Amino acid sequence: MVIYRFIPLVISWILISAQNYLDGNKFLMIASLVIPMLLIIMRPPILIFVQWMTFLGIIIWIKAGANYISMMEPNDNYFIIVLLLSFLSLWTVGSGLLLYNDDLRRLYRL
Repeated sequence: MVIYRFIPLVISWILISAQNYLDGNKFLMIASLVIPMLLIIMRPPILIFVQWMTFLGIIIWIKAGANYISMMEPNDNYFIIVLLLSFLSLWTVGSGLLLYNDDLRRLYRL
């Protein structure tokens, strides 16, 4: 079932959109919600674009981690933030890697 490969992708883009909302960037928030919806268009360049934008979503988690650590006190525990943002980065990469499937490539005529 190909549809199950889209669920982690949508979840990761919703989380990226929420992070953009917390940063105060409404335009990127809306763009983050539009990116997984582009998969409705069954064209090969769209699939490749969504895959690479998902891989570039790690930059948002790195930026968020640097922002949260800069707001912390010098003696605070950084371990939880690093652990959480590392998990989110791996989730985002994993959801992009789920799109590398032969069934999806046949569906998008790649």
